Amino acid sequence: MGAQTNQSLAATKAFVAGARGDAMALAEGLFAAAFALSSSPPLRNQLADASLDVSLRQKLADKVFASLSTDVKALMSQSVELRWSRPEDLQMAFEDMGIRLAAQSAGDSADVVGELLAISTLVHGNADVELGLGSKRAAASARSALMKKLVGTKVSSQAAAIAAHLVADPRGRKIGAMLNHAAEIVSDEHGMGLAVVHVSRALKPAQRSQIDALLVNRFGRAHYLAEQVDTSIVGGARIRVGDMIIDGSIATRLQDLRTKLAG
Repeated sequence: MGAQTNQSLAATKAFVAGARGDAMALAEGLFAAAFALSSSPPLRNQLADASLDVSLRQKLADKVFASLSTDVKALMSQSVELRWSRPEDLQMAFEDMGIRLAAQSAGDSADVVGELLAISTLVHGNADVELGLGSKRAAASARSALMKKLVGTKVSSQAAAIAAHLVADPRGRKIGAMLNHAAEIVSDEHGMGLAVVHVSRALKPAQRSQIDALLVNRFGRAHYLAEQVDTSIVGGARIRVGDMIIDGSIATRLQDLRTKLAG
């Protein structure tokens, strides 16, 4: 992302923190707005065009999205006022705010991060479902309905809404990447990072504490630890935080040793 988008996204986080109204209703409204911009690139370009007067952009958004609530339009108006590196980034910001508000709505009543990651695993475990959810031939409403049917009541309404929106509006993104990124946003909204920990067996409390301390020391904040059992690890752990890999697995150490001996 460009520098302008990074700065503007930081501002939208503050908008979410000060948002008024029912958080889940706001999230649904923002998802609808983000989807609408996918259907109309010219509108997206106009709303993100910094060369146009801010008030004109805000009036355009208010007119086009007249059916949305006043509170949703207020968040959109604030976002339109900002500068974006690309028009698509404004659309991404609507989605980002929607995910954050869904996380607010859930509070501590549901593990939305874990649910989103579980949905990703479930989708990848069924080739037919993954094909259906990623089909460009299927209507957005059909993909969304399939996702809702897939998760049913197994997850919170917040996680289901996020997942349904993502498959309806993929914008060229892969399902797993979308769900993982959404999980990162939810974690961040709760003041935490997201660390996917690959281990050969479930972590013991003492091991979790050690990893917690490592991540706090490295990144300056606590992380949600998502465990994934992988027998190829042998021992130790491989930790992924965003694009960064911290590899302390025995399998990797052995491979490194083999490489050194071969050299």
